[in-house]
Amino acid sequence: MNNLKNIHEYNLITNNIIFVDGITRTGKALLNNLLLGLEQTSSIQFLNVFEQLMPIYIDEKMSKNALSSFLRLYLNENFYNYKLSRNLNFRYNDLTSIYNSKNPQEFHQNLNKNDGDKVLDEFLNDNTYFQFQTHDLLTHYSSFLDLNIDVHLIELFRHPIDTVHSWFIRGWGKRFDNIDPRSGTVLFKYKNITIPHYVKGKEETYLKLNEMEKCVFMHNRLLKKSINEYKKLEYSQKKKLLIVKYENLLINTEVELNKISLFLDLKISSHMPTVMKQARVPRQISLFDRDVKLDEIRSKVNKEIYQDLLTLSLDYEKNFYNLNN
Repeated sequence: MNNLKNIHEYNLITNNIIFVDGITRTGKALLNNLLLGLEQTSSIQFLNVFEQLMPIYIDEKMSKNALSSFLRLYLNENFYNYKLSRNLNFRYNDLTSIYNSKNPQEFHQNLNKNDGDKVLDEFLNDNTYFQFQTHDLLTHYSSFLDLNIDVHLIELFRHPIDTVHSWFIRGWGKRFDNIDPRSGTVLFKYKNITIPHYVKGKEETYLKLNEMEKCVFMHNRLLKKSINEYKKLEYSQKKKLLIVKYENLLINTEVELNKISLFLDLKISSHMPTVMKQARVPRQISLFDRDVKLDEIRSKVNKEIYQDLLTLSLDYEKNFYNLNN
């Protein structure tokens, strides 16, 4: 009889972990780039495997022990390999490229480093904060907390009209239906039709919608889940989570960066002016463009879905969903 019922869950090599999170198209790339201007932050990395496994875990097709042990193994291997410049992105124009970092030459130097326990010893006095971009973590944050993986989470929110329109431009109203292998999103089978995990429980409603309506419907469900999950948190849990409005980051960049610096307890480095210039911030937002987007959305969705988006938009503008209370 096999008595190996539980999988060992490793301790993490480091707890200096930053997740930049939000639903898709909320400006995470901008924030990741700006974090490069803080001292001790790593180059940008994606954590796609995590956001792909979470829906499977939530659907009870994977145990908590299995997911937690896997993620700990995955993260430790990532941290270790980072110190050896393994599995990094050397493509010049990609978000996760090492050439976006403060000191790309360091990664070339690490190519000559010997493999072994000395690499692990570096973490005893290492202050590197590893930053990852994730998607939709706040929508199931209570399930993530069950895993007891300690991270600093920065959650981005963006005006619903801008976010939905960006979803539509990116084709998210049809790419799941077409089983786009580049979407990187977990799909489930429903009556021999594929649906994104975002709409589980509302399958029939989703299938009746057109392309724009699907964008609004999925966005609104994820946004409401994010809001509800945040409001359920206790004060001690909120201390590890910082919410940021994309528009504030864009317009009042230095103010927001100071908040982020305090939250992470990381100083702003001399590299920050270069990072801000490359990110073209601060800059203004065109309200006229937003009105044009809203007109297009209105013309392509039913009244119920449009009203739901409008309500969320007005709540965002008026009191930011009461998230600061």
